[in-house]
Amino acid sequence: MDFLSLDYRDPLYGFFLLFAVVVIIYATNYWARFFKRRDDKQSIEKFIKTFDTSSSFSEYKQMIQKQNLPTESIILMALSYDRNGEYEKSIEIYLTLLKTTFDNKQRRNILTLLGKTYYRAGFLYKSRDILLATLKIYPKNEEALTYLISIYESLREYNKAIEILKVLENINGDMSDKKLYFNVLYILHDAILTNNEKIEKIISLGIKNKIIQRKLFEFITIKNLELSEDILKYFDFNNIIDLIWDHEEELFSKKLIQENKLLSEIYTAKGKYNFSDKSDNFELNTLIKLSKLKDKSADLSFTYSCKKCKNVFPLYFYRCPVCKNINSASVEITLTRREYETGSFV
Repeated sequence: MDFLSLDYRDPLYGFFLLFAVVVIIYATNYWARFFKRRDDKQSIEKFIKTFDTSSSFSEYKQMIQKQNLPTESIILMALSYDRNGEYEKSIEIYLTLLKTTFDNKQRRNILTLLGKTYYRAGFLYKSRDILLATLKIYPKNEEALTYLISIYESLREYNKAIEILKVLENINGDMSDKKLYFNVLYILHDAILTNNEKIEKIISLGIKNKIIQRKLFEFITIKNLELSEDILKYFDFNNIIDLIWDHEEELFSKKLIQENKLLSEIYTAKGKYNFSDKSDNFELNTLIKLSKLKDKSADLSFTYSCKKCKNVFPLYFYRCPVCKNINSASVEITLTRREYETGSFV
């Protein structure tokens, strides 16, 4: 072993030794990558076989192979079927592509599209399994992670959704609103906690938060519970004006209504009290004026727009049905006609 001695001073010796180390490292990395790609390919093919049950599968395989179409064109065809609700055809095309495509990036995209199609078709467990398999191979697939959160929300596995959010947080930064939302859902659906314990836990998460206020207000109205005025004073009633308006029973003490500007305007517009003469809100101001004239022909209706994607929906959402963003809903008020009255001003 004298030829490895550190006392050997020939500079060529050091050069060849360094060269040998570099070659060994390169060869090791190359074969490691080679075996990983092979294992990934085998893993995908094995996974695909569990979904390969369609009798018409060969039809799409032959069509794709014979026509020698670009992958992008085939994906567009699958997306077209998906948009038209023909999920089975879309799924068959994606499965065919996975068998005939060997580019890693394309496989990742196709697997994600396949998981999304199963999700839209209502097969949540299949969608979950595909997206989880995708993440084992491509752990930073943000789209797969986002859809997994929606799936866990639908399955009421809120603790798993929170775990996925922690992964996304490492990629995209702060996810506090989203984690807060799922923590509230986790508390509300905890079968062990009493109603009062649920309220206490939710309040402890931060009563001034919009998500907390709305979820808490929905919970107490559904369960016919009460909140102290010490808690209610933290509420921004603009965030729940639709819930207040549509609730027939009186939810607040006369004292609180009189002391709070917005509540006094709402209940004056509803004709319950006469605490306000006007409002900065056009719709409420109109109803206040009509109420003074004993005219009950007008009403309020509400729509909800997403601040991120600008889509509008008839029902409130905590997660946008289109762009999947949480806490992006904005309440839009519209003046509508409730009933026809002779001499009505509306």
